[in-house]
Amino acid sequence: MTDETTPTSEHVLNEVDTYGPAYMRIAERLGGYDSTAEDAAAMVRLLGLAPGTTVVDAGCGFGRYCAALQEQGMEATGIDISPAAIAEAEKRSPGPRYLVADLTQPLPAGVGPFDVIVNLYSSFGYGATEAEDMEMLRAFRRLVKSGGQIVMQLSDLERSRFRLRTDEGVVVRDTNGVIETLDVDFSTGRLHVRYELDGDVVHSRIRMYEKEDLQRMVEQVGFSEVALYGDFDGAAKRPEDRLVLVGTAT
Repeated sequence: MTDETTPTSEHVLNEVDTYGPAYMRIAERLGGYDSTAEDAAAMVRLLGLAPGTTVVDAGCGFGRYCAALQEQGMEATGIDISPAAIAEAEKRSPGPRYLVADLTQPLPAGVGPFDVIVNLYSSFGYGATEAEDMEMLRAFRRLVKSGGQIVMQLSDLERSRFRLRTDEGVVVRDTNGVIETLDVDFSTGRLHVRYELDGDVVHSRIRMYEKEDLQRMVEQVGFSEVALYGDFDGAAKRPEDRLVLVGTAT
């Protein structure tokens, strides 16, 4: 794999297939997938979802949450812009329906609206501009029935400050053999991470937000009763926690 990537679209920060098999191996080594089944069960409890609820995972990757939600009795659909990710989903997590699609574009007839949309494991913030991120949130709202719910789980700037413990410069760390080189600009929220594992190199570029700004943004596109948690059990958010945001489509 090359040591540099060039976005394939002026509207995104990464190549379409950046989060394909190599990234999946890296994330698994970092422990990012360890609590999938427990998180899915907790999410169902937090939202009070009944069997047969239609759920779409926006940015589903290899379908791990889709499969876990299906096991909880949900009717799950996974959508991802990456053909490589969907190919992995169909192979590794069969059962749910999967679709390669750009969520900001019209979807095929019969796809949606859904009772719940989930966007998990920091699968937001990849627009080239904040306006592109807002357009993605508008797309999320279009996928949900009125009265339906949104669940987002992502790293916010508070968590990044806590984990990096610096407001400038580059941080390098080794976790289970994965070399991470992190370069964050807290004034813009932009984070560039270079991951390396066994010769594979993946560059990830993302824009993070303060939790209050994310709350305002989802309210602006048509969600209300927005609650902010530190996990899927509904615990209060701490600086070290990923943010779990839940809202209702108005």
